[in-house]
Amino acid sequence: MTDHVENVLVLVIDDQKPAAELLSRMLASYGYKSVCAHSGEDGIEQAKRLLPDLILLDVMMPVMDGFEVLKILRQNESTANIPTIMVTAKDQPNDVAQGLQLGADDYIPKPIEPRELIARAKSKIEAHHLRRDLQTRTTDLEALLRVSEELNTNLRVDDLLKLLLYLVIDLMPCDFAAIYRTDDASNVTNYIASYANGELVEHYVDIRRLANVAGNNNGAVKFNNAAENYIEASYEHGIIVTLKLADETHGYILLLGNNPLHDSRIRMLEGIARQATLSLRNAELYELKANLADELEAKVQERTRELEDAQQLLIRSEKLASVGRLAAGIAHEINNPLTPILLIMEDMLEDINNGIAVSASDIEETLKSAKRISRIVERLLQFTRQRENDYPSMEVVNINDALQNVFALSRKFLEHEKIDIDVRVDPSIYVHGNRDQLEQVFLNLLLNSKAAMPDGGSVKISSQVTDREIRIDFADTGTGIPPEMIDNIFEPFVTSKEDGTGLGLFISYEVVTNHNGQIDVKSELGKGTVMSVRLPRIEDLEEEIED
Repeated sequence: MTDHVENVLVLVIDDQKPAAELLSRMLASYGYKSVCAHSGEDGIEQAKRLLPDLILLDVMMPVMDGFEVLKILRQNESTANIPTIMVTAKDQPNDVAQGLQLGADDYIPKPIEPRELIARAKSKIEAHHLRRDLQTRTTDLEALLRVSEELNTNLRVDDLLKLLLYLVIDLMPCDFAAIYRTDDASNVTNYIASYANGELVEHYVDIRRLANVAGNNNGAVKFNNAAENYIEASYEHGIIVTLKLADETHGYILLLGNNPLHDSRIRMLEGIARQATLSLRNAELYELKANLADELEAKVQERTRELEDAQQLLIRSEKLASVGRLAAGIAHEINNPLTPILLIMEDMLEDINNGIAVSASDIEETLKSAKRISRIVERLLQFTRQRENDYPSMEVVNINDALQNVFALSRKFLEHEKIDIDVRVDPSIYVHGNRDQLEQVFLNLLLNSKAAMPDGGSVKISSQVTDREIRIDFADTGTGIPPEMIDNIFEPFVTSKEDGTGLGLFISYEVVTNHNGQIDVKSELGKGTVMSVRLPRIEDLEEEIED
Protein backbone atom coordinates (compact mmCIF):
# COMPACT_ATOMS: atom_id res chain seq x y z
CA MET A 1 0.00 0.00 0.00
CA THR A 2 0.96 3.70 -0.18
CA ASP A 3 3.83 4.92 1.99
CA HIS A 4 2.99 7.44 4.73
CA VAL A 5 2.41 10.87 3.20
CA GLU A 6 5.44 12.30 4.99
CA ASN A 7 7.60 10.00 2.86
CA VAL A 8 5.96 11.15 -0.40
CA LEU A 9 7.52 13.90 -2.55
CA VAL A 10 5.58 15.86 -5.18
CA LEU A 11 7.32 18.00 -7.82
CA VAL A 12 5.32 21.06 -8.95
CA ILE A 13 6.40 22.49 -12.33
CA ASP A 14 4.79 25.88 -13.06
CA ASP A 15 6.40 29.06 -14.41
CA GLN A 16 4.00 31.14 -12.30
CA LYS A 17 5.53 31.25 -8.84
CA PRO A 18 2.27 32.15 -7.01
CA ALA A 19 0.44 29.27 -8.70
CA ALA A 20 3.20 26.83 -7.81
CA GLU A 21 3.26 28.00 -4.19
CA LEU A 22 -0.53 27.67 -4.00
CA LEU A 23 -0.28 24.03 -5.09
CA SER A 24 2.49 23.46 -2.55
CA ARG A 25 0.34 24.86 0.24
CA MET A 26 -2.57 22.65 -0.80
CA LEU A 27 -0.30 19.61 -0.68
CA ALA A 28 1.27 20.66 2.61
CA SER A 29 -2.16 21.03 4.24
CA TYR A 30 -2.62 17.28 3.68
CA GLY A 31 0.89 16.36 4.83
CA TYR A 32 2.61 16.03 1.44
CA LYS A 33 6.12 17.36 0.85
CA SER A 34 6.66 19.27 -2.38
CA VAL A 35 9.38 20.97 -4.41
CA CYS A 36 8.71 23.68 -7.00
CA ALA A 37 10.36 24.28 -10.37
CA HIS A 38 9.54 27.44 -12.32
CA SER A 39 10.61 26.37 -15.81
CA GLY A 40 10.44 23.27 -17.94
CA GLU A 41 14.21 22.86 -17.97
CA ASP A 42 14.49 23.15 -14.18
CA GLY A 43 11.56 20.74 -13.75
CA ILE A 44 13.26 18.10 -15.90
CA GLU A 45 16.53 18.40 -13.97
CA GLN A 46 14.79 18.19 -10.58
CA ALA A 47 12.72 15.20 -11.72
CA LYS A 48 15.89 13.34 -12.73
CA ARG A 49 17.66 14.28 -9.50
CA LEU A 50 14.84 13.81 -6.97
CA LEU A 51 12.77 11.06 -8.65
CA PRO A 52 9.54 12.31 -7.01
CA ASP A 53 6.46 10.16 -6.39
CA LEU A 54 4.26 12.52 -8.44
CA ILE A 55 4.65 15.47 -10.83
CA LEU A 56 2.08 18.28 -11.17
CA LEU A 57 2.87 19.83 -14.57
CA ASP A 58 1.39 23.07 -15.90
CA VAL A 59 0.61 23.05 -19.64
CA MET A 60 1.15 26.72 -20.50
CA MET A 61 4.79 27.70 -19.88
CA PRO A 62 7.20 29.84 -21.92
CA VAL A 63 10.24 28.44 -23.77
CA MET A 64 9.33 24.82 -23.03
CA ASP A 65 5.65 24.06 -22.47
CA GLY A 66 4.23 21.20 -20.42
CA PHE A 67 3.84 18.90 -23.43
CA GLU A 68 7.53 19.16 -24.34
CA VAL A 69 8.51 18.59 -20.70
CA LEU A 70 6.26 15.51 -20.52
CA LYS A 71 7.70 14.14 -23.77
CA ILE A 72 11.27 14.45 -22.45
CA LEU A 73 10.34 12.90 -19.08
CA ARG A 74 8.72 9.91 -20.79
CA GLN A 75 11.83 9.39 -22.97
CA ASN A 76 14.16 9.28 -19.97
CA GLU A 77 14.48 5.86 -18.32
CA SER A 78 14.68 7.22 -14.77
CA THR A 79 11.59 9.45 -15.08
CA ALA A 80 9.51 7.53 -17.64
CA ASN A 81 7.22 5.93 -15.06
CA ILE A 82 6.75 8.83 -12.64
CA PRO A 83 2.99 9.57 -12.56
CA THR A 84 2.24 13.00 -14.01
CA ILE A 85 -0.93 15.06 -13.67
CA MET A 86 -1.33 17.86 -16.23
CA VAL A 87 -2.72 21.14 -14.90
CA THR A 88 -4.72 22.92 -17.63
CA ALA A 89 -7.33 25.63 -18.12
CA LYS A 90 -10.91 24.38 -17.94
CA ASP A 91 -11.68 25.36 -21.55
CA GLN A 92 -8.74 23.51 -23.12
CA PRO A 93 -10.00 19.98 -23.95
CA ASN A 94 -7.34 19.63 -26.66
CA ASP A 95 -4.67 19.99 -24.01
CA VAL A 96 -6.16 17.05 -22.14
CA ALA A 97 -6.17 14.81 -25.21
CA GLN A 98 -2.64 15.79 -26.21
CA GLY A 99 -1.34 15.26 -22.69
CA LEU A 100 -2.90 11.80 -22.42
CA GLN A 101 -1.49 10.84 -25.81
CA LEU A 102 1.99 11.85 -24.64
CA GLY A 103 1.67 9.69 -21.53
CA ALA A 104 0.09 11.90 -18.87
CA ASP A 105 -1.61 9.86 -16.17
CA ASP A 106 -4.37 12.35 -15.47
CA TYR A 107 -5.32 16.01 -15.74
CA ILE A 108 -6.92 18.53 -13.45
CA PRO A 109 -8.55 21.77 -14.62
CA LYS A 110 -8.01 25.23 -13.19
CA PRO A 111 -9.19 26.59 -10.81
CA ILE A 112 -8.13 23.64 -8.67
CA GLU A 113 -10.29 22.34 -5.85
CA PRO A 114 -7.97 21.07 -3.05
CA ARG A 115 -9.91 17.88 -2.23
CA GLU A 116 -10.02 16.89 -5.90
CA LEU A 117 -6.29 17.54 -6.22
CA ILE A 118 -5.48 15.39 -3.19
CA ALA A 119 -7.82 12.59 -4.31
CA ARG A 120 -6.24 12.45 -7.75
CA ALA A 121 -2.72 12.73 -6.36
CA LYS A 122 -3.33 9.97 -3.82
CA SER A 123 -4.76 7.67 -6.50
CA LYS A 124 -1.79 8.14 -8.83
CA ILE A 125 0.78 7.79 -6.06
CA GLU A 126 -0.82 4.57 -4.81
CA ALA A 127 -0.88 3.12 -8.32
CA HIS A 128 2.75 4.17 -8.86
CA HIS A 129 3.90 2.54 -5.63
CA LEU A 130 1.98 -0.66 -6.35
CA ARG A 131 3.44 -0.82 -9.85
CA ARG A 132 6.92 -0.14 -8.49
CA ASP A 133 6.57 -2.85 -5.84
CA LEU A 134 5.31 -5.30 -8.44
CA GLN A 135 8.26 -4.52 -10.70
CA THR A 136 10.65 -4.99 -7.77
CA ARG A 137 9.07 -8.34 -6.87
CA THR A 138 9.19 -9.47 -10.49
CA THR A 139 12.84 -8.44 -10.81
CA ASP A 140 13.69 -10.22 -7.56
CA LEU A 141 11.91 -13.39 -8.64
CA GLU A 142 13.71 -13.35 -11.98
CA ALA A 143 17.02 -12.86 -10.18
CA LEU A 144 16.27 -15.74 -7.79
CA LEU A 145 15.38 -17.96 -10.74
CA ARG A 146 18.70 -17.09 -12.39
CA VAL A 147 20.54 -17.81 -9.13
CA SER A 148 18.81 -21.18 -8.82
CA GLU A 149 19.56 -22.16 -12.41
CA GLU A 150 23.21 -21.10 -12.27
CA LEU A 151 23.91 -22.65 -8.88
CA ASN A 152 22.30 -25.96 -9.81
CA THR A 153 24.62 -26.35 -12.80
CA ASN A 154 27.68 -26.55 -10.53
CA LEU A 155 28.39 -29.83 -8.78
CA ARG A 156 31.81 -28.97 -7.34
CA VAL A 157 31.71 -27.23 -3.97
CA ASP A 158 34.67 -24.91 -4.66
CA ASP A 159 33.22 -23.77 -7.98
CA LEU A 160 29.82 -23.36 -6.37
CA LEU A 161 31.18 -21.12 -3.62
CA LYS A 162 32.98 -18.88 -6.14
CA LEU A 163 29.86 -18.61 -8.28
CA LEU A 164 27.74 -17.86 -5.21
CA LEU A 165 30.13 -15.09 -4.20
CA TYR A 166 30.01 -13.47 -7.64
CA LEU A 167 26.20 -13.66 -7.68
CA VAL A 168 25.97 -12.05 -4.23
CA ILE A 169 28.35 -9.25 -5.25
CA ASP A 170 26.35 -8.71 -8.44
CA LEU A 171 22.93 -8.55 -6.75
CA MET A 172 23.69 -6.98 -3.37
CA PRO A 173 24.85 -3.37 -2.81
CA CYS A 174 27.84 -3.93 -0.53
CA ASP A 175 31.56 -3.14 -0.29
CA PHE A 176 32.77 -6.55 0.85
CA ALA A 177 31.34 -10.07 0.81
CA ALA A 178 32.50 -13.43 2.13
CA ILE A 179 31.18 -17.00 1.97
CA TYR A 180 31.89 -19.48 4.77
CA ARG A 181 31.40 -23.24 4.66
CA THR A 182 31.21 -25.15 7.94
CA ASP A 183 31.31 -28.74 9.12
CA ASP A 184 28.98 -30.48 11.57
CA ALA A 185 30.78 -28.79 14.47
CA SER A 186 30.31 -25.34 12.88
CA ASN A 187 34.03 -25.08 12.17
CA VAL A 188 34.90 -23.14 9.01
CA THR A 189 36.23 -25.61 6.43
CA ASN A 190 36.26 -23.31 3.41
CA TYR A 191 36.34 -19.58 2.92
CA ILE A 192 36.24 -17.19 -0.01
CA ALA A 193 35.98 -13.39 -0.03
CA SER A 194 35.78 -10.53 -2.48
CA TYR A 195 35.43 -6.79 -2.74
CA ALA A 196 32.55 -5.22 -4.63
CA ASN A 197 34.67 -4.97 -7.78
CA GLY A 198 34.83 -8.78 -7.96
CA GLU A 199 38.49 -9.06 -6.91
CA LEU A 200 39.13 -12.19 -4.82
CA VAL A 201 41.15 -11.40 -1.70
CA GLU A 202 42.90 -13.32 1.07
CA HIS A 203 41.21 -11.32 3.79
CA TYR A 204 39.76 -13.46 6.56
CA VAL A 205 37.11 -11.95 8.83
CA ASP A 206 36.54 -13.80 12.09
CA ILE A 207 32.79 -14.35 12.47
CA ARG A 208 32.72 -16.60 15.54
CA ARG A 209 30.84 -14.07 17.71
CA LEU A 210 28.43 -13.34 14.88
CA ALA A 211 27.93 -17.02 14.11
CA ASN A 212 26.66 -17.66 17.63
CA VAL A 213 24.00 -14.98 17.11
CA ALA A 214 23.14 -15.91 13.51
CA GLY A 215 22.96 -19.63 14.20
CA ASN A 216 19.92 -19.13 16.45
CA ASN A 217 18.01 -17.24 13.75
CA ASN A 218 16.29 -18.56 10.65
CA GLY A 219 16.68 -15.30 8.74
CA ALA A 220 19.30 -12.62 8.22
CA VAL A 221 20.87 -10.76 11.14
CA LYS A 222 21.73 -7.08 10.69
CA PHE A 223 24.30 -5.38 12.87
CA ASN A 224 25.89 -1.98 13.31
CA ASN A 225 29.55 -2.86 13.58
CA ALA A 226 30.59 0.59 14.72
CA ALA A 227 28.35 0.26 17.79
CA GLU A 228 28.36 -3.49 18.46
CA ASN A 229 31.91 -4.35 17.34
CA TYR A 230 31.04 -7.91 16.32
CA ILE A 231 33.99 -8.20 13.94
CA GLU A 232 37.35 -6.55 13.42
CA ALA A 233 36.53 -4.57 10.29
CA SER A 234 36.33 -0.90 9.31
CA TYR A 235 32.83 -1.09 7.82
CA GLU A 236 29.94 0.47 9.73
CA HIS A 237 27.14 -1.89 8.72
CA GLY A 238 26.90 -5.60 8.15
CA ILE A 239 24.55 -8.50 7.69
CA ILE A 240 25.03 -12.23 8.08
CA VAL A 241 22.70 -14.99 6.93
CA THR A 242 23.02 -18.67 7.78
CA LEU A 243 23.03 -21.36 5.10
CA LYS A 244 20.70 -23.68 6.96
CA LEU A 245 18.79 -26.76 5.83
CA ALA A 246 16.64 -28.89 8.14
CA ASP A 247 18.21 -27.26 11.23
CA GLU A 248 21.71 -28.06 9.95
CA THR A 249 24.14 -25.18 9.38
CA HIS A 250 26.19 -25.48 6.19
CA GLY A 251 27.79 -22.04 6.15
CA TYR A 252 27.31 -18.28 6.23
CA ILE A 253 27.11 -15.33 3.86
CA LEU A 254 28.63 -12.12 5.24
CA LEU A 255 28.12 -8.66 3.70
CA LEU A 256 29.85 -5.49 4.90
CA GLY A 257 29.50 -1.87 3.84
CA ASN A 258 29.11 1.70 4.97
CA ASN A 259 25.42 1.86 4.07
CA PRO A 260 22.64 -0.33 5.52
CA LEU A 261 20.75 -2.74 3.27
CA HIS A 262 17.10 -2.04 2.41
CA ASP A 263 14.57 -4.62 3.63
CA SER A 264 13.83 -5.72 0.05
CA ARG A 265 17.53 -6.53 -0.48
CA ILE A 266 17.58 -8.47 2.78
CA ARG A 267 14.65 -10.59 1.60
CA MET A 268 16.49 -11.17 -1.66
CA LEU A 269 19.61 -12.24 0.28
CA GLU A 270 17.55 -14.70 2.32
CA GLY A 271 16.14 -16.15 -0.90
CA ILE A 272 19.65 -16.53 -2.33
CA ALA A 273 20.74 -18.25 0.88
CA ARG A 274 17.92 -20.80 0.62
CA GLN A 275 18.80 -21.61 -2.97
CA ALA A 276 22.52 -21.71 -2.16
CA THR A 277 21.96 -24.11 0.74
CA LEU A 278 20.08 -26.54 -1.46
CA SER A 279 22.71 -26.29 -4.20
CA LEU A 280 25.56 -26.61 -1.71
CA ARG A 281 23.98 -29.68 -0.19
CA ASN A 282 23.50 -31.09 -3.68
CA ALA A 283 27.15 -30.44 -4.52
CA GLU A 284 28.26 -32.06 -1.26
CA LEU A 285 26.24 -35.14 -2.09
CA TYR A 286 27.74 -35.27 -5.56
CA GLU A 287 31.32 -35.06 -4.27
CA LEU A 288 30.61 -37.62 -1.58
CA LYS A 289 29.23 -40.00 -4.13
CA ALA A 290 32.16 -39.47 -6.52
CA ASN A 291 34.84 -40.09 -3.85
CA LEU A 292 33.45 -43.19 -2.17
CA ALA A 293 35.21 -46.49 -2.64
CA ASP A 294 33.67 -49.20 -4.79
CA GLU A 295 32.99 -51.53 -1.83
CA LEU A 296 30.79 -48.85 -0.23
CA GLU A 297 28.99 -48.00 -3.45
CA ALA A 298 25.81 -49.96 -2.76
CA LYS A 299 25.41 -48.53 0.74
CA VAL A 300 26.19 -45.01 -0.44
CA GLN A 301 23.69 -45.26 -3.28
CA GLU A 302 20.96 -46.31 -0.87
CA ARG A 303 21.77 -43.47 1.49
CA THR A 304 22.01 -41.03 -1.42
CA ARG A 305 18.58 -42.00 -2.64
CA GLU A 306 17.15 -41.30 0.81
CA LEU A 307 18.91 -37.96 0.96
CA GLU A 308 17.82 -37.05 -2.56
CA ASP A 309 14.21 -37.87 -1.65
CA ALA A 310 14.51 -35.70 1.43
CA GLN A 311 16.14 -33.01 -0.67
CA GLN A 312 13.29 -33.03 -3.17
CA LEU A 313 10.78 -32.73 -0.32
CA LEU A 314 12.72 -29.78 1.04
CA ILE A 315 12.91 -28.18 -2.39
CA ARG A 316 9.17 -28.56 -2.80
CA SER A 317 8.67 -27.17 0.69
CA GLU A 318 10.81 -24.17 -0.14
CA LYS A 319 8.92 -23.58 -3.38
CA LEU A 320 5.57 -23.86 -1.58
CA ALA A 321 6.82 -21.50 1.09
CA SER A 322 7.83 -18.99 -1.59
CA VAL A 323 4.43 -19.30 -3.26
CA GLY A 324 2.77 -18.86 0.12
CA ARG A 325 4.70 -15.68 0.79
CA LEU A 326 3.74 -14.29 -2.59
CA ALA A 327 0.11 -15.32 -2.18
CA ALA A 328 -0.05 -13.64 1.22
CA GLY A 329 1.02 -10.40 -0.41
CA ILE A 330 -2.02 -10.29 -2.69
CA ALA A 331 -4.64 -12.31 -0.78
CA HIS A 332 -5.80 -9.29 1.16
CA GLU A 333 -6.77 -7.59 -2.12
CA ILE A 334 -9.83 -9.83 -2.51
CA ASN A 335 -10.30 -11.02 1.09
CA ASN A 336 -13.00 -8.45 1.89
CA PRO A 337 -15.35 -9.49 -0.97
CA LEU A 338 -14.96 -13.11 0.11
CA THR A 339 -16.07 -12.46 3.69
CA PRO A 340 -19.83 -12.16 2.98
CA ILE A 341 -19.71 -15.34 0.88
CA LEU A 342 -18.18 -17.30 3.76
CA LEU A 343 -20.61 -15.91 6.33
CA ILE A 344 -23.67 -16.64 4.20
CA MET A 345 -22.48 -20.14 3.34
CA GLU A 346 -21.95 -20.89 7.06
CA ASP A 347 -25.49 -19.70 7.81
CA MET A 348 -26.86 -21.80 4.95
CA LEU A 349 -25.06 -24.90 6.23
CA GLU A 350 -26.46 -24.33 9.71
CA ASP A 351 -29.97 -23.95 8.25
CA ILE A 352 -29.59 -27.19 6.29
CA ASN A 353 -28.41 -29.06 9.38
CA ASN A 354 -31.41 -27.69 11.30
CA GLY A 355 -33.85 -28.66 8.55
CA ILE A 356 -34.56 -25.04 7.63
CA ALA A 357 -35.05 -24.19 3.97
CA VAL A 358 -32.23 -22.20 2.41
CA SER A 359 -33.19 -18.63 1.63
CA ALA A 360 -33.12 -17.70 -2.05
CA SER A 361 -31.96 -14.23 -1.09
CA ASP A 362 -28.89 -15.75 0.61
CA ILE A 363 -28.03 -17.64 -2.56
CA GLU A 364 -28.56 -14.52 -4.65
CA GLU A 365 -26.36 -12.48 -2.32
CA THR A 366 -23.62 -15.13 -2.45
CA LEU A 367 -23.80 -15.26 -6.25
CA LYS A 368 -23.73 -11.48 -6.40
CA SER A 369 -20.54 -11.34 -4.30
CA ALA A 370 -18.88 -14.06 -6.37
CA LYS A 371 -19.75 -12.28 -9.61
CA ARG A 372 -18.43 -9.07 -8.11
CA ILE A 373 -15.06 -10.72 -7.44
CA SER A 374 -15.01 -12.17 -10.95
CA ARG A 375 -15.71 -8.78 -12.50
CA ILE A 376 -13.05 -7.07 -10.42
CA VAL A 377 -10.40 -9.65 -11.37
CA GLU A 378 -11.33 -9.59 -15.07
CA ARG A 379 -11.38 -5.80 -15.22
CA LEU A 380 -8.02 -5.57 -13.47
CA LEU A 381 -6.56 -8.18 -15.82
CA GLN A 382 -7.85 -6.23 -18.80
CA PHE A 383 -6.40 -3.05 -17.32
CA THR A 384 -3.00 -4.72 -16.73
CA ARG A 385 -2.86 -6.21 -20.21
CA GLN A 386 -3.77 -2.88 -21.74
CA ARG A 387 -1.15 -0.99 -19.74
CA GLU A 388 1.58 -3.54 -20.44
CA ASN A 389 0.77 -4.06 -24.12
CA ASP A 390 1.77 -0.62 -25.46
CA TYR A 391 2.63 -2.02 -28.90
CA PRO A 392 -0.03 -4.59 -29.87
CA SER A 393 0.13 -6.36 -33.22
CA MET A 394 -1.75 -4.39 -35.88
CA GLU A 395 -3.61 -5.70 -38.92
CA VAL A 396 -6.36 -4.80 -41.37
CA VAL A 397 -9.70 -5.17 -39.55
CA ASN A 398 -13.14 -5.36 -41.12
CA ILE A 399 -15.33 -3.44 -38.68
CA ASN A 400 -18.51 -5.29 -39.62
CA ASP A 401 -16.83 -8.68 -39.08
CA ALA A 402 -15.55 -7.57 -35.66
CA LEU A 403 -19.00 -6.34 -34.62
CA GLN A 404 -20.71 -9.50 -35.85
CA ASN A 405 -18.24 -11.61 -33.86
CA VAL A 406 -18.97 -9.64 -30.68
CA PHE A 407 -22.71 -9.86 -31.33
CA ALA A 408 -22.52 -13.63 -31.90
CA LEU A 409 -20.71 -14.10 -28.58
CA SER A 410 -23.16 -11.95 -26.60
CA ARG A 411 -26.46 -12.60 -28.44
CA LYS A 412 -27.84 -15.25 -26.07
CA PHE A 413 -26.89 -13.22 -23.04
CA LEU A 414 -28.54 -10.06 -24.43
CA GLU A 415 -31.67 -11.96 -25.47
CA HIS A 416 -31.94 -13.32 -21.93
CA GLU A 417 -31.81 -9.73 -20.66
CA LYS A 418 -34.61 -8.78 -23.13
CA ILE A 419 -32.36 -6.49 -25.14
CA ASP A 420 -32.87 -6.15 -28.91
CA ILE A 421 -29.83 -5.47 -31.10
CA ASP A 422 -30.09 -3.78 -34.50
CA VAL A 423 -26.76 -3.82 -36.39
CA ARG A 424 -26.62 -1.68 -39.52
CA VAL A 425 -22.96 -1.32 -40.40
CA ASP A 426 -21.40 -0.94 -43.85
CA PRO A 427 -19.84 -4.38 -44.56
CA SER A 428 -16.90 -2.92 -46.50
CA ILE A 429 -15.24 -0.49 -44.09
CA TYR A 430 -11.76 -1.27 -42.83
CA VAL A 431 -9.34 0.14 -40.29
CA HIS A 432 -5.74 -0.60 -39.36
CA GLY A 433 -5.67 -1.88 -35.79
CA ASN A 434 -5.66 -4.73 -33.30
CA ARG A 435 -8.82 -6.79 -33.77
CA ASP A 436 -8.86 -8.25 -30.24
CA GLN A 437 -8.65 -4.81 -28.65
CA LEU A 438 -11.30 -3.30 -30.93
CA GLU A 439 -13.66 -6.20 -30.21
CA GLN A 440 -13.06 -5.59 -26.50
CA VAL A 441 -14.09 -1.94 -26.98
CA PHE A 442 -17.29 -2.95 -28.79
CA LEU A 443 -18.08 -5.52 -26.10
CA ASN A 444 -17.49 -2.95 -23.32
CA LEU A 445 -19.91 -0.52 -25.00
CA LEU A 446 -22.54 -3.26 -25.40
CA LEU A 447 -22.19 -4.24 -21.75
CA ASN A 448 -22.50 -0.60 -20.68
CA SER A 449 -25.72 -0.30 -22.69
CA LYS A 450 -27.04 -3.52 -21.13
CA ALA A 451 -26.29 -2.23 -17.63
CA ALA A 452 -28.27 0.94 -18.38
CA MET A 453 -31.37 -1.13 -19.32
CA PRO A 454 -32.17 -3.40 -16.35
CA ASP A 455 -35.73 -3.92 -17.62
CA GLY A 456 -34.73 -4.52 -21.23
CA GLY A 457 -34.56 -2.21 -24.22
CA SER A 458 -32.77 -1.87 -27.53
CA VAL A 459 -29.33 -1.01 -28.89
CA LYS A 460 -28.86 0.28 -32.43
CA ILE A 461 -25.38 -0.04 -33.91
CA SER A 462 -24.82 2.00 -37.07
CA SER A 463 -21.93 3.38 -39.12
CA GLN A 464 -21.14 6.67 -40.84
CA VAL A 465 -18.29 7.02 -43.36
CA THR A 466 -16.44 10.20 -44.35
CA ASP A 467 -13.37 10.74 -46.51
CA ARG A 468 -10.97 10.30 -43.60
CA GLU A 469 -12.73 8.34 -40.89
CA ILE A 470 -15.49 5.96 -39.94
CA ARG A 471 -17.88 6.40 -37.04
CA ILE A 472 -19.64 3.56 -35.24
CA ASP A 473 -22.56 4.63 -33.02
CA PHE A 474 -23.94 2.55 -30.13
CA ALA A 475 -27.35 4.07 -29.30
CA ASP A 476 -29.33 2.58 -26.41
CA THR A 477 -32.66 3.32 -24.79
CA GLY A 478 -31.31 3.14 -21.26
CA THR A 479 -31.47 5.39 -18.24
CA GLY A 480 -28.80 7.79 -19.48
CA ILE A 481 -25.75 9.25 -17.75
CA PRO A 482 -26.00 12.02 -15.12
CA PRO A 483 -24.77 15.34 -16.62
CA GLU A 484 -22.22 15.81 -13.85
CA MET A 485 -20.48 12.57 -14.87
CA ILE A 486 -20.24 13.19 -18.63
CA ASP A 487 -16.94 15.10 -18.52
CA ASN A 488 -15.25 12.43 -16.40
CA ILE A 489 -16.88 9.29 -17.80
CA PHE A 490 -13.67 8.03 -19.44
CA GLU A 491 -11.50 8.46 -16.35
CA PRO A 492 -10.48 5.34 -14.39
CA PHE A 493 -12.74 4.28 -11.50
CA VAL A 494 -15.56 6.64 -12.53
CA THR A 495 -18.86 4.73 -12.65
CA SER A 496 -22.55 5.26 -11.92
CA LYS A 497 -23.11 1.55 -11.20
CA GLU A 498 -23.02 0.33 -7.61
CA ASP A 499 -21.12 -2.82 -8.58
CA GLY A 500 -19.04 -1.26 -11.37
CA THR A 501 -15.25 -0.97 -11.37
CA GLY A 502 -15.00 2.12 -13.58
CA LEU A 503 -12.31 0.56 -15.79
CA GLY A 504 -14.32 -0.53 -18.86
CA LEU A 505 -14.73 2.87 -20.50
CA PHE A 506 -11.23 3.93 -19.44
CA ILE A 507 -9.76 0.87 -21.17
CA SER A 508 -11.94 1.52 -24.23
CA TYR A 509 -10.78 5.14 -24.34
CA GLU A 510 -7.12 4.12 -24.22
CA VAL A 511 -7.59 1.49 -26.95
CA VAL A 512 -9.35 3.93 -29.29
CA THR A 513 -6.78 6.65 -28.57
CA ASN A 514 -3.94 4.22 -29.33
CA HIS A 515 -5.66 3.55 -32.67
CA ASN A 516 -5.45 7.30 -33.48
CA GLY A 517 -9.18 7.64 -32.95
CA GLN A 518 -11.54 9.13 -30.42
CA ILE A 519 -14.63 8.11 -28.50
CA ASP A 520 -17.49 10.51 -27.72
CA VAL A 521 -20.62 10.31 -25.62
CA LYS A 522 -24.03 11.99 -25.79
CA SER A 523 -26.64 11.18 -23.18
CA GLU A 524 -29.99 12.35 -21.88
CA LEU A 525 -31.42 11.14 -18.59
CA GLY A 526 -34.41 8.90 -19.08
CA LYS A 527 -33.95 8.66 -22.86
CA GLY A 528 -30.67 6.91 -23.52
CA THR A 529 -27.02 7.24 -24.50
CA VAL A 530 -25.06 7.30 -27.77
CA MET A 531 -21.41 6.20 -27.66
CA SER A 532 -19.52 7.06 -30.88
CA VAL A 533 -16.20 5.49 -31.86
CA ARG A 534 -14.25 7.35 -34.56
CA LEU A 535 -11.35 5.61 -36.33
CA PRO A 536 -9.20 6.45 -39.39
CA ARG A 537 -10.43 4.52 -42.42
CA ILE A 538 -8.36 2.65 -45.02
CA GLU A 539 -9.60 3.93 -48.37
CA ASP A 540 -7.18 2.17 -50.76
CA LEU A 541 -8.00 -1.29 -49.44
CA GLU A 542 -11.74 -0.69 -49.74
CA GLU A 543 -11.30 0.39 -53.36
CA GLU A 544 -9.25 -2.73 -54.14
CA ILE A 545 -11.90 -4.99 -52.59
CA GLU A 546 -14.68 -3.24 -54.52
CA ASP A 547 -12.74 -3.67 -57.79
